[in-house]
This record gives sequence, structure tokens and C-alpha cells, in this order.
Amino acid sequence: MNMRRSGQSDRRRFAGRRLSSRALGVATVGAVAALLLSACGGPSASQTEAQNLTAGVAAQKAGDYKTATTDYNKVLAADPKNYRALYDLGDVEQFQHLNSAAEANYRAALALYPNFELAMYNLATLVSSSSPTEAEILYQQVIKLDPKNADAYFNLGYVLNGLGQKTQGQADIAKAIALDPSLKSRVASTATSG
Repeated sequence: MNMRRSGQSDRRRFAGRRLSSRALGVATVGAVAALLLSACGGPSASQTEAQNLTAGVAAQKAGDYKTATTDYNKVLAADPKNYRALYDLGDVEQFQHLNSAAEANYRAALALYPNFELAMYNLATLVSSSSPTEAEILYQQVIKLDPKNADAYFNLGYVLNGLGQKTQGQADIAKAIALDPSLKSRVASTATSG
């Protein structure tokens, strides 16, 4: 089993699914901010932050991580406690394999918003090899917040298998497949790759 590769693809798949719906929401906020801006004659700090966050999400989706990083850092310069910008910056860093920086930003986002499911999930994928017990706890928290999160069950199953808890690990993998049958193909590929 190649936990690192599996965890990264799971994180990206999960984050992409959530990022798409969140990006639409952020884009809507950006559009409303632009309308308010034109009606009021000038940008407020929160409107500028929303615009920078929207621009960062768009750049990230386009694969322009340098621009996304710049946009997220602009948001954080104006509001260092913006947990969404911290998460998004961590996500960009994780895609670029800057795992220490990503981990720090996920932890900072979680310090501000402890139930931030995406930050928990991505942090779990980062620490699954170095700290599987922490990854187990994080995945369990994600599942508590979203009991139908097949990716979290899937990754939790492999973490538990690695910790010697094979019965529960296999049960969690089976639960993941019941929630998302497409995961079945990854069971065979991870079993043969490790």
C-alpha cells in the first residue's frame, strides 16, 4: 500500500469536490462585493479581501499557484485570522509539496475554526505517515462532522490497518465503498502498489 500517494489523491479529490462548490460561493461573494463597490464608490477592506480570496481560488483552480499564493497572502496581510485564506494557502502549498508550510497553515486555520472539516482532512493526509494516531483522530473528527464522507472512511481504514487495527480498518474501507462504490477500484490498486 502506498499511503502517501493514496492520501494525496484522496485529499485532492475531496478538496476539489468541495472547492468547486465553495469557489462558486466565493465567486458569488466577489460579484456582490463588486456591485457594492460600484454603488458605494470605493472598496472596503472586507470587499478587497473577498475579491482577493475569489481571485486566489480562480488562480488555484487554473493551476497558477504563484498568483493564488499572492492573493491569499494579500487576504492574510489584511486579516491574519482569515481561516479560509489560511486553509487555501495550505492547500496550494500541499499541491506544491511544501508540506511543512501547508501543515502550519492547516493548524492555524483549525486554531481559529476547530470544526473546519477541509483543514482537518488535509492535515490528516499530511500526517498519516509521520503521525498515524493523529491522522486517525482527525479522520474520525471529519467523519463525525460528515458521516457520509467516503474518502475519510477510506483513508481512516488504511491508517487503522497500518496501526494493526485490521478488523476496524477493513470495516471502514467497506463503509467507504458502500458510500462511494468507485473507491473499490482503489482497494485493488493500493493492495498491489504497497
